[in-house]
Amino acid sequence: MDTPDIPGEQDLARVVAALTDQIKALDRTPEGLIDFDHIESTTGIAADTVRRLFAGEAVTSEELNHSFPERLQFLRRTHPRDDGKKYSAEQLAQRVGIARATMTALINGTRNPNLDVNTSLERLFGVTPGFFTMSGEEALVKALERVSDQVLVLAQLKGIRIEHLALRGSIAAGDDELAQELRAALLSGLAPPARAAGPQPEDTELRELTDTMRALPAGRRRSVLNVVRGVLGLANDDVPGGTDHVKR
Repeated sequence: MDTPDIPGEQDLARVVAALTDQIKALDRTPEGLIDFDHIESTTGIAADTVRRLFAGEAVTSEELNHSFPERLQFLRRTHPRDDGKKYSAEQLAQRVGIARATMTALINGTRNPNLDVNTSLERLFGVTPGFFTMSGEEALVKALERVSDQVLVLAQLKGIRIEHLALRGSIAAGDDELAQELRAALLSGLAPPARAAGPQPEDTELRELTDTMRALPAGRRRSVLNVVRGVLGLANDDVPGGTDHVKR
């Protein structure tokens, strides 16, 4: 009997291959450009496991897909309270609105959570909706699609043409809608103008902004772009700090 496909499994292979090609076009390496530690913090998948994917090594489903108790344990360890301490079972129960015994059973894996518990925990720890329910493959596709989005912007800023990664999901799935629109506008403004048979309407404000940024001295342009990227949640190339999936 055939083994059922894991959600996102085929897309993950495609996105890793396509993103690797994009990064090569920038004359960079995945290790030098992708913030694997940040991807681990948002997906719960070990950074070394993701590195192995980009090295072409085999990764088992068990390394990508973790149980609810494992995912919750990861969040308790990596997303502590404001005072730096780990949430206790009682504190989690209070925040989620369930009995302590129920939370203890969830932590031990003797009981399965319902949708409300999943949603409440995701909000408490500030992680992406679906953290507890998506397959590891789906979570990585979502994270790596955003990396591809950032790499595309970086390539266009450097004047390098690379293929846009287009899968079934949105590149910025789960992002704030305004951030998606702003990113799309920036990509449109940075893209080389397409040749057309006749005159085409143009967003003059966006074109003026793009031309102005291109005319700035390199140092000043980097400073301005860092601000723009921060607002849009994009990459800050060669600048320390930040929370993107792309290394600075």
